[in-house]
Amino acid sequence: MGGSMAPRARREAADGLDWTSTRALFAELVAGAMGVKQPRPTPIAVTYLIELLEERVRVPEDPSATPETLAEALLAARQAEGRRRMGLLRQLGDRALFTAGFFGDSLSRKVVDLDYYSDIGRVAYVDLSESLSQRRLDAKPIWGRLFRELAYGFEGFVDILAEIADRARQDDTADLLRLYERYLYTGSDRDRERLLRRGLVPPDRCRHRRLQ
Repeated sequence: MGGSMAPRARREAADGLDWTSTRALFAELVAGAMGVKQPRPTPIAVTYLIELLEERVRVPEDPSATPETLAEALLAARQAEGRRRMGLLRQLGDRALFTAGFFGDSLSRKVVDLDYYSDIGRVAYVDLSESLSQRRLDAKPIWGRLFRELAYGFEGFVDILAEIADRARQDDTADLLRLYERYLYTGSDRDRERLLRRGLVPPDRCRHRRLQ
């Protein structure tokens, strides 16, 4: 499979900030949401959730970019071949997972409900896992296992994202992310104190370095 299923590469934001420095915060959100959940997700699945959150916070999904229904998107993915098929299945699974986790409450008031998103998401990840297992020459077994775990544990992963969404609404996590990002860039003592008051222990003074 090459590197296409590997964790998303570090990307520099338009303002020069290295968003990988906020990874600890996303990891803390996921760890807190998991609590004593059993069975616990594997480390690679936890990493995948963290990176899914990072991507959606940095680049919110544009509804106009995905005008088709989930069922139409699944049909299109299944009709595709090779890497395009796998890419579309992954996008669909991620879309269903994130939407079900963060917007599950609003889905319950729509004709297309949470079960629909869960069913489509599971199918997309199962198909992706099977497609990966069939490409033995370039697919590492770990990726097939990852997407199989996401498929069969879909509701549990939705619960984790839903817990994070609830905390975000209560604590304004988006504002906390901006504060954390600013502290990493400026090293401001005031911002550090504000982070400590909100229960986040930031790294010691270390002015953020721009990517070279």
